Amino acid sequence: MNASFDSPGIISAAAPSRPTCPRSRPKQVRADAGSIVPLPGADRFGIEGEVTRTFEPVAQAFIDNFEREGEVGAALCVICGGVTVVDVWGGIADPQAGTPWRRETRAPLFSTGKGAIAAACVMAVSRGLFAYDDPLSHSWPAFGCLGKERITFRQILDHSAGLALFGQHMDAATLDDPEATARIIEQMEPVWAPGERWGYHLATFGTVLSQAFRQADPTGRSVESFFAEEIAAPLSLDITFGLAEGDDCAAPALPGMRQMTDLMMRGRFGLQAQMLNPLSLLHRTLREVGLRLEDRSWLRHALPSGNAVGSARAVARLYAALQSGIGLGLDPVMTAGLAGPVCEPPLGCRDEVMGVANRWGLGFVRPSIDFPFSPSRQAFGMPGLGGSFGFADPQRRLAYAYVPNRLGILPFDDRRDARIRQALDGVLAEYEPAKGS
Repeated sequence: MNASFDSPGIISAAAPSRPTCPRSRPKQVRADAGSIVPLPGADRFGIEGEVTRTFEPVAQAFIDNFEREGEVGAALCVICGGVTVVDVWGGIADPQAGTPWRRETRAPLFSTGKGAIAAACVMAVSRGLFAYDDPLSHSWPAFGCLGKERITFRQILDHSAGLALFGQHMDAATLDDPEATARIIEQMEPVWAPGERWGYHLATFGTVLSQAFRQADPTGRSVESFFAEEIAAPLSLDITFGLAEGDDCAAPALPGMRQMTDLMMRGRFGLQAQMLNPLSLLHRTLREVGLRLEDRSWLRHALPSGNAVGSARAVARLYAALQSGIGLGLDPVMTAGLAGPVCEPPLGCRDEVMGVANRWGLGFVRPSIDFPFSPSRQAFGMPGLGGSFGFADPQRRLAYAYVPNRLGILPFDDRRDARIRQALDGVLAEYEPAKGS
């Protein structure tokens, strides 16, 4: 049945219905009309929203993060079988001002926004602007030099192009100058032979694709503008790249002790080595940009790899649309391709920048031994440095998004997100295959 929070911490019954995941059905869903079920801690932390009764444990895990993990403010949205089964938010959006997290609150998404860039590429390919295996130099001749002649859109999206470094410091003024940025990209040299290995293009990903879009799009739109017009507007998503004058969002809060210990307690050894070594590729790419992530002012500058702002609801709805194609007019072949098999590069799945076993496909991270975020290998998504994460799981027809404002240390598998996903997997494990599926 559907349920809503009449007041924080209280769920009251609404019109009876059952959330239905594809190929599955609830084994047992008991929710008597008119019943009232408290969620411990919701009132204390100002949690509001809606949750179907079957998915109450997921909402409870979200609430427990405030008690156990030092959550400041956050939002969570889960869509299953086309039905929004969890949509909750709460806590403090701006610790200094004491502003509560409201339904319409948006927050920095950091690299979770790369999923929106990948979605824009799906749309561009479906519209014929370019093909995944087209070299960027076809539409951008000046790019085709210094070992970049045959680099394709697929290689940029799969983080195998070798363009993990700009090769120089990128200050705000440079980032905001498209012509200057284009010239810098044209002079970039691959750190490894394109296509031979994976290596997370942490800062360069969005900037390179934004310039490539300008060259390929007949009207010269950047990837940010293309996403706004072709995806965000039709779907009414409140995801933007950067903050316009007069706009605001949740204020990032510095990591707490729990987050500070995550690197040593939860971080994979290879990632620890990259983060602790000042000469590593990871450190070098971070130093090239050098923005203070706890300061919202940097969001007004053009760094699409990390400056997306939005709500958990919008991120979940984006992934739901990428699965179904509804609202985007995507061909089923395009949507199926997002969940298709991943082709590992010749040197294997170790990510040269992150030091872990990653699996990349068309701009999205896929479940791997070091980040098994879903039991289904069809799942695809994108995490962010602050702890946010959005993904789709076509096999379970699931779309998920978690967006906090307390910064995490780990670039993926933040413990707060992991606790919620564990609760979600537990709920979905109660489903059994429907007859005839």
